[in-house]
Amino acid sequence: MQKYFYTARDERGKGVKGTIMAETEVELANKISHLGYFLTSYKISQELINKASETAVEALKPKEVLQLTYQISTLLDAGLPLLNGLRNLAQDASNERIQRTIDDIRYRVESGISLKEALSTHPKSFPKLYQALVEAGESTGKLAETLNDLALLLEWQMDLKGKIKEAATYPVILFTVMIGVVILMVVKVIPTFEPIFADFGAQLPLPTRVVLGVSHFVINFWPVVIGIIITIVSGVIFYNRTEGGHYKLDSLKLKMPLFGGLLRKIALSRFAHTFTICFDAGISLLIALEISQGTIGNARIERAVSKAKKSVNVGEKLASSLKMSGEFPSMVVRMIEVGEQSGNLTKTLKKVTEFYDKEVASMIKSIFALMEPIMIIIMGVVVGGIALSVFLPMFQLAQMVG
Repeated sequence: MQKYFYTARDERGKGVKGTIMAETEVELANKISHLGYFLTSYKISQELINKASETAVEALKPKEVLQLTYQISTLLDAGLPLLNGLRNLAQDASNERIQRTIDDIRYRVESGISLKEALSTHPKSFPKLYQALVEAGESTGKLAETLNDLALLLEWQMDLKGKIKEAATYPVILFTVMIGVVILMVVKVIPTFEPIFADFGAQLPLPTRVVLGVSHFVINFWPVVIGIIITIVSGVIFYNRTEGGHYKLDSLKLKMPLFGGLLRKIALSRFAHTFTICFDAGISLLIALEISQGTIGNARIERAVSKAKKSVNVGEKLASSLKMSGEFPSMVVRMIEVGEQSGNLTKTLKKVTEFYDKEVASMIKSIFALMEPIMIIIMGVVVGGIALSVFLPMFQLAQMVG
């Protein structure tokens, strides 16, 4: 197969240039015609197929991938050929990084490979899920529709992250302030009262002795404190990188008070969204399960889906396979079972995603609304306890003087 450098004209007479791979000149002409161009000249090219790949192309940001997906879907839906659409998007790109990425994809598609194969050279921008859905859209002839569904999925993922971040902001600020106040009181405030306590002349109250002991330890052995913290964090990270450790930690996350139920619903919601869009795009059931398994984000539920996939592979129904895993709510299993029996599984799956959308949003709002007063109470107890330990000896001294 040869690499050809060609010049051609589109239906409006506008000149275009590019490189393409073909076995013969006849195949070259057919490929150019298939792209919607009229071949005017060509020669065997000794250049790289993709000049843009001579310089490293940085990964796109999630918002940029979302915008690009919507744009390509809109242009294809309007009837514009893919290459013309990519060329227009490259010219209108908001920054050089996006332009280089689009040009790289366009050059590869011009060379004769599929859009999925072109995207696979940018795995950081377009992960396996994205590639699989594009491949399904190309094979079924519904690329514009599939890209639109994919954009909706990406938008949902970004919206979910935004909701969690927004809801967690205030509790995180409160927790940070509490830690800062405690450190300030232990390191700076408590030592200023120690000379007064030394002249107290009687045994200090237990809370005061505990706070003074903590203050002495932190001030005199702060490298040890930092070392202990680093050791614990490093140990947890290392343990999480092992297969067994990752599974056990993810299992513990699902059992956490308040957050365990939320994490489970988020994981199941990711599965439902991804599986629905894969199945609707025409991807086979087993491959859809495999792709969805990689987007869940929790090892315990991922293992459950893996077991369900093996059951489906030997002839079991999807609903019964998910039920045997023990990780899917009975209501969801029943809905999927009804979808299988009625032959309208896609519609049922969309109902499942709608259910989880409402459940996750409601639970995020409820949990983090509850977290605010809890954090305030904890902050009051901790800071108030330290302050009380400081003033207890003074109260006793005042009583003695009285």
